[in-house]
Amino acid sequence: MCGHIYCLDCATFHFSQADPFCAVCRKPQTLENMIRLYTDTDDGFTRDDASAMGEDDQLSLSPVSVRSIERAGEDAAGAVKKAIAGRADMDEALVACNTFVNSVTPRERAHINEELLRDIAFQLTLVQRVLKDNEVQVTRLKEEVQTARAAETKARLRIDQQRRLLKRAEKEQVEAVKGLAAQQERYDILYQQCIVATEDATRTRVRAAKAVNEFEEMEQEMKEWRERAAKVTKKYYALKSELKQLKQAAQGQPHRSRARSDDLEVV
Repeated sequence: MCGHIYCLDCATFHFSQADPFCAVCRKPQTLENMIRLYTDTDDGFTRDDASAMGEDDQLSLSPVSVRSIERAGEDAAGAVKKAIAGRADMDEALVACNTFVNSVTPRERAHINEELLRDIAFQLTLVQRVLKDNEVQVTRLKEEVQTARAAETKARLRIDQQRRLLKRAEKEQVEAVKGLAAQQERYDILYQQCIVATEDATRTRVRAAKAVNEFEEMEQEMKEWRERAAKVTKKYYALKSELKQLKQAAQGQPHRSRARSDDLEVV
């Protein structure tokens, strides 16, 4: 107890919340630990008169207090309804509801609306059902998490395998690049050799063309020489025939063998 004073309405409303504490000093406080004080009034009602009255009569003197307790219960029931609908935190709603139920004394319970108490009990039953459903969902989620973890483990194993294959492929790629560079170097050498061979072939074709031209010229000259030789031969035989006729005319008709010997001499 901290010693700070509250009216019954404020105390009932303030200390029925979750985690109640004194609004002045911020120390934890509950309704059960509070001490009810009675002051003198103008109409002559004193603490002795209040002590002589029954507890139910004392509570009935303050209908506002009853309404404050009922309002706290309605707030607790509303918090549970919101939590069931998903618009509030379930733990906070349960704390508020349990705090209200535990803070109401048996003598105060008789003056509270029965429908409110039944509504709170019904809401607590719904909360129990929701909690059971949540437990089923949690179990299902745990199974899904285990399945997901197993799938994740398989995926990691596959990823590791793919990484090893990737490293192997990278090594093969490096070797292929080196081989390609060597092939490119050999290709460049062969290309240069082809260029040189092409130039040599071009020069050879030029020389061959010149040789063909020279051969054609020589062939033309040989043809001319053959024609000239044919003319000379023809002229030779004509002169030979003429010479023979002259010899025959000068010597008369000679013997055949003699003529043959003359022919040989002329030749």
